[in-house]
Amino acid sequence: MHTQQLPASAATPSEDSSGRTTPPAADPVDPHLAITLHMPPPATPQRPTMPLSLITPATPPTPRPRYFSASIDLLRGHPSTTLLPTADLYGAASIALNTPALLPSDSYADSRHPLHYGPDAGNLSTRIELGRWVAERYGHPAAPINPDRLCLTAGASNALAAVLSSCTSPVTGYTRRAFLVSPTYFLAARIFEDAGFADKLTAIPTTSRTSFDLAALSAHLSRLDASSPPVSLSTALRPILRAGAAASSKRLYRYVLYCVPTYSNPTGETLDLPTRHALLALARQHDMLVVTDDVYDFLGNTGDRSALGDDGLLLPRLVTLDAASLPATDATGHTVSNCSFSKLLGPGLRAGWIESATTALARQVATGGANHSGGAPCQFASTLVHPLLLPHSARNPVRKIDVIISRFVAAYTANARAAVAAARKWLPADTEVWGGKGGFFVWLLLPAGIDAGEVVRLGAAREGVVVAGGGMSECPGPGNACGWEERAVRVSVSYCVAEEVEEGVRRLGLAVERWRGGERCGVRGLPGAK
Repeated sequence: MHTQQLPASAATPSEDSSGRTTPPAADPVDPHLAITLHMPPPATPQRPTMPLSLITPATPPTPRPRYFSASIDLLRGHPSTTLLPTADLYGAASIALNTPALLPSDSYADSRHPLHYGPDAGNLSTRIELGRWVAERYGHPAAPINPDRLCLTAGASNALAAVLSSCTSPVTGYTRRAFLVSPTYFLAARIFEDAGFADKLTAIPTTSRTSFDLAALSAHLSRLDASSPPVSLSTALRPILRAGAAASSKRLYRYVLYCVPTYSNPTGETLDLPTRHALLALARQHDMLVVTDDVYDFLGNTGDRSALGDDGLLLPRLVTLDAASLPATDATGHTVSNCSFSKLLGPGLRAGWIESATTALARQVATGGANHSGGAPCQFASTLVHPLLLPHSARNPVRKIDVIISRFVAAYTANARAAVAAARKWLPADTEVWGGKGGFFVWLLLPAGIDAGEVVRLGAAREGVVVAGGGMSECPGPGNACGWEERAVRVSVSYCVAEEVEEGVRRLGLAVERWRGGERCGVRGLPGAK
């Protein structure tokens, strides 16, 4: 459904050169008076247009309903523009930049003016409120997270790079290997490659909707532990330890593993609690840092319980389990929770946070050279987020950000249900449908014998539907392919409205029929998207 801000008056819609109906320019709206309505897409018919292609179809294009776009994009993993909380951010900016209490003059204070350099870890006031809010979301309002365990970041991608730079040393050989649970978020591997792991990546295959091959991971770790003498910590620290700093001030790990435990990108599924406990035990046994992208935890679909425990609360994150059971001899823990406002407010904010099991890793990342020089990289953006973390008023304890998230959830729930229903209607009967329970994605496993990669290419070239082929989610490197290219398709439900999602999956079904009829596209490669 579209989310539309209605001004006091409305102009007449116009039509652009492609025949698409464009909304009128809205009159300025007081954000406090704006009304949010969920409206169906415009019913104005569009002139049918076909995407340009260098390939001549073997058969005529399948007729499309006139009211759908010639191309439907189910690849983009971010909210549509109509869902972005523009008015809410406008109001938050007005508060942040016009409230004297939020505009301290001391540029060395724990909480600083939006336009000053920020503290290394970010404004303390924001981290305190963030710790309260996150604890509430996980069902523990009486136990707010220590703000010193939190470090504000410029989003999950930047934070992953910062954690790898600060806590691993693959170039010296001290950190021997990085493990990626496969299928993986397809742009994560590039961050690992840039950090020095290009020849040190190993895929750990998913074995079910709620787990992955823990036995394979354990075997890899044991083999590597026994394979050769480890590089000493002093050798690893020599090129990176600052002059005069104690070796104990820098924590490096022998291994690192990356995964998305809840409503995963790309499968949309959630790791169960036994898997989380087992992964933490392996991390402690083999000195492995587990970095989890916990960016979809708060986006469970209405009514979904797949990410809830027996107590009805969200499953605890790895970092929560780590902090709750930390051995007395462990000052740092083995986990980092990587979180972002990109999925909860908008990706252009470039604001997020990491949480560590103790204060050590958050402080280590926060005091890295770049942060210490420029301050928290999201200083201005985080000051705009801060008012949204606050309750509406003393009489209304609901936090503004929770209202925004509820709007996203309502839209994504409708879109996901449309995708799942369409997959069951239009795709082969024995297609496995994963996900669609929360987050952004539905993961489709086509029946054996159907070339999913070719179906994806036929869908784009012949039917006007763009999706992510499963091969995009493979971990790169020799021996890491798990067969996702041949079998899997990722459908995003965050960008298009429910009717478009349904139509896009229908077109994917038509692409399957083209493949069964002998058509082949033969052109590999699609543009990247988040």
